[in-house]
Amino acid sequence: MQTHPSNQWQFVLVHGGARDSYQVALALHEAGLLRTLVTDLFASETALQRWSRFIPPGLRSLLEARSAPLPSTHVQQHAIAGLLAVALERWRHVPFALRRSARRLSDRRLGRAAGHLAASTGSRLLAYSYFAAPAFSAAGSAPLLFQVHPHPLTVRRILHDERALHPQCASSLDQEWELALPEHDLKTLIRESETAHAYIVASSFTQNSLIEHGVPAHRITVVPYGVDLQRFHPRPAPRLHDGILRLLFVGRINQRKGLLYLLQALSQLSDVNLHLTICGRVVDDLQLFRPFADRITLRPSVSAKELAAAYQQADLFVFPSLAEGFGQVLLEALASGLPILSTTHTAAPDLIEDGVHGWIVPPRDVDQLAHRIRWASEHRDDLHTMAAAARSRAELYTWQRFRAGVVQFALQHARATVATSPASDAELVQV
Repeated sequence: MQTHPSNQWQFVLVHGGARDSYQVALALHEAGLLRTLVTDLFASETALQRWSRFIPPGLRSLLEARSAPLPSTHVQQHAIAGLLAVALERWRHVPFALRRSARRLSDRRLGRAAGHLAASTGSRLLAYSYFAAPAFSAAGSAPLLFQVHPHPLTVRRILHDERALHPQCASSLDQEWELALPEHDLKTLIRESETAHAYIVASSFTQNSLIEHGVPAHRITVVPYGVDLQRFHPRPAPRLHDGILRLLFVGRINQRKGLLYLLQALSQLSDVNLHLTICGRVVDDLQLFRPFADRITLRPSVSAKELAAAYQQADLFVFPSLAEGFGQVLLEALASGLPILSTTHTAAPDLIEDGVHGWIVPPRDVDQLAHRIRWASEHRDDLHTMAAAARSRAELYTWQRFRAGVVQFALQHARATVATSPASDAELVQV
């Protein structure tokens, strides 16, 4: 591996929260490419160890989730903005418009800070979407964009269609950024994808959405995420077969995730002995689930340990999302030895072979969802074989693999914009 001590080879990275478990920052740091991570709220591991016993348990768990093995000298945090955003998100009685405005204000502040830092130090800039427009404006040349979600216009079109199809789900759909943002703010998000020099995305669905809106394909690099194979793993011993097909969904409980279509599929399967567990934060009206009370368990709040156990106790993971930048839960399920049933609008086409590790169906296709679930119920031995294949597939997608892809992307585009000279060549130091 190479390290590049000159600022022109180093990156200022900006995002909020513990995005992707800080894996991009860790990748750049390990390669000697990280100048600074600009973020909202971050706790160094050293500080946590030193002060842990003095911190209230609730705050400690929050800070532990916002921690990574990065030196504090490489992190510029804006803690007040981060604490405010977290507080407003947790205080559900606060009007959505106020929470939205506070979040976007924090995003703009972080973006501007990162852009100015990159410009003043002569460093390169890698910005996550939602932070990129102000960062790009301040930084200058050749910014790189991590496009987390599909292009905002692609998502807006999908959500508009969904709102017309299912007005009973309008309350949650209207809280999605792509529908909720004022027009001028949406244009700001669109501008991110128009001004970046190169793009890194986690799925081909996100890549295709950028291409759909004019981004040249050769400027986009797809690097799928990784998964913690120690935390997520198959159950130690086979579960006793009780004749029930146990389905699991993990994610926000709203119609962007396509849950209404899953409920409609269950309606076609009244003769199938199955049970669906849904783990996630409630957004939609739970009245939608009332007719299925005897076949569905809702778990709005689960711990990390309980979530890992929920994967192990299931037979099939269902994730019928309408628009997903990736869907980390897909990898968590595969790592837990669960075949997956998901849509073409997620990372499923990048992760699995249809019919081997699970199935990929078009979004909104109730008949296909029902058909695959029925097949799983009637072919339990084959489903067990798919479970073993699912775990083997997940083992290809480590966080180490993801970090290597990030570094390769960063170096590729840094080299493309650094003038070749004896001085710059001398700055490459083998380690």
